[in-house]
Amino acid sequence: MALLKQTWAVMVFLSWGSAAIAGSCLPPVPPWMPTNPDDVREYADLLRRDAEAYFADVERYFRCLDQQRREVFEQARGASEDYARVLEFLDDMRK
Repeated sequence: MALLKQTWAVMVFLSWGSAAIAGSCLPPVPPWMPTNPDDVREYADLLRRDAEAYFADVERYFRCLDQQRREVFEQARGASEDYARVLEFLDDMRK
């Protein structure tokens, strides 16, 4: 029983670390775009660079989310297998 409690404690600790990692994809902040035509003309190059950087950041963000989804899916699959073993163990104990 003590081994089961220790194993459970380790799994909980590791899942907290996984949750912290899962939140590492931060969405980019959209660039500010002026509405005044004079400002648009004056800052056109800067606005273009900001927009291009933003869309590149959006692509990186989506790739990050896709990677996290794959990682969490694998973690969930492993947790499901572990839980199935626990249920089998508990079922065997009742027999």
